[in-house]
Amino acid sequence: MAQDQEESRHAPRVAHQFMVRYRLANTGQLAWQVSPLRDFSRTGVRFIAEHPYEIGAVLELQLALPTSREPLALAGRVAWAKPAFLGTAELGVTFDNIDSGSQQMIDDAIAHFLRTRPK
Repeated sequence: MAQDQEESRHAPRVAHQFMVRYRLANTGQLAWQVSPLRDFSRTGVRFIAEHPYEIGAVLELQLALPTSREPLALAGRVAWAKPAFLGTAELGVTFDNIDSGSQQMIDDAIAHFLRTRPK
């Protein structure tokens, strides 16, 4: 197992209903799909997509965190997918080539919500 995959399993996950916009990368697709996040960590996100995507598919993501003024524009790769309700799919998407500024914003959001989580 790759070290990144192993670390992502141990990274703290934050379960909040932030919105993610997503679309298949490099297809010229203009329309964005929107979904609430199930959870997120420093290495990726989990959400319900309107339809299944292939493992390895690259998605453009816009992650709206309440701790950030602007949505974060990120690329992600579908790590796993499983059927959900009414033809939708639950996706686990890992971030690809995330820049240090975006990583810091995600880390800050995680730290904020872990501090404010009820005990």
